[in-house]
Amino acid sequence: MATQNQSAFTWIGIDAAGIKVSGKLFSETRNTVCAKLENSHITVLSIKKINPLFSLSMTKKFTVKERLDFTHQLRLLMQAGVPLTEALSLIANTASHPIYQNTVNRIKEKIIAGTCFSAALSQFPEYFDTTYCKMIAVGEQSGQLEMILEQLIENQENHQQIHGKITKALFYPISVTFIAMAITAGLLIFVIPQFRAIYDNFGAQLPMTTRLLIAMSDYLQKNGLFLIMFITPIILLTNYFFKKNDRLKNTLRHLIFKIPMVKSILITGQIARWSQLLSMSLSSGIPLIDALQITNQAISQTLLQTQLCKVRESVMTGKSLHSALDQCCFFPERAKTMIAIGENADALSIMMKKIAIFYQHQLNETLDRLSKLLEPVIMIIVASVVSLLIVAMYLPIFRMGNII
Repeated sequence: MATQNQSAFTWIGIDAAGIKVSGKLFSETRNTVCAKLENSHITVLSIKKINPLFSLSMTKKFTVKERLDFTHQLRLLMQAGVPLTEALSLIANTASHPIYQNTVNRIKEKIIAGTCFSAALSQFPEYFDTTYCKMIAVGEQSGQLEMILEQLIENQENHQQIHGKITKALFYPISVTFIAMAITAGLLIFVIPQFRAIYDNFGAQLPMTTRLLIAMSDYLQKNGLFLIMFITPIILLTNYFFKKNDRLKNTLRHLIFKIPMVKSILITGQIARWSQLLSMSLSSGIPLIDALQITNQAISQTLLQTQLCKVRESVMTGKSLHSALDQCCFFPERAKTMIAIGENADALSIMMKKIAIFYQHQLNETLDRLSKLLEPVIMIIVASVVSLLIVAMYLPIFRMGNII
């Protein structure tokens, strides 16, 4: 990311192949931008500083998708025999966003200065996690960087697929719920007052549901703006503190973890990810103890991570992995049995990959079932709320004969 002393610049130039190229860079001055481009064998035609107001849009984070694109491009360029620094220059020049471009350029500069690739990546922990950096380090040490990049791509694609499934499963009920809330608020603020004018002429007591509806309508009309002004900062502040405070974040995760359906989904997803990462680490030649350390760091659920760290400690004392997993109450017996078979056959990395595939398939099925289950449930709830509102509004009219 850009530092306080850096500004955003757009540039146009011609590369070594004579092709006109352009892009955006964060740097201190035009001269430093020019020097960076010349180091990338680009002849500069023009450099313009971007107005700070417009450069706000350039503060977007280097996304997971961009990290996957980065890994894809790097693997393809290295397979084509392009040296690492040149590959990074090409990736930076075709970057879709200035933050992405600036990050790749800074990584390249550190490598040129003598830092190894994995160490350069580790200086950007907000973009490249510990697992990613350690796997790259293994690839550098073993001379199998292309193979490691291939495995990282597979891992990231699987992770994105799971994340996409969860997002898709939650999107429909959340969107329908918000629409229902908006419709309800609209009825209470704009429609109910018109009915109230009619009810005032009845001269008789209204049903309890109608009186309650009118009271809610009056309250929203008088205090609606205040509620918005009061609730919005609370939501923003709560979100801010949850992002900054790991203790609050872990407490929330612990509470969510207690919901049976959510717990099942989270455990299945974490086991699939853990198994895949362990398979990838072992197949790269990393010893089991080190592989467990790398893999455990990728687990986001604190309770599961704590138990898996204890599993690693047991393995360090000489226990087999499947025996050590007995102390992990979240780990399914089926997976332990498969691990025991893999250890006995001296094919643990292969078996871990099969476990990852099995539980990822199971997770996909669970998410599909959840999505199909939530749709009718949400529709029933929304229909019930709307029906209740309509009945409450029209009930006095239905009883008009008795009231008059």
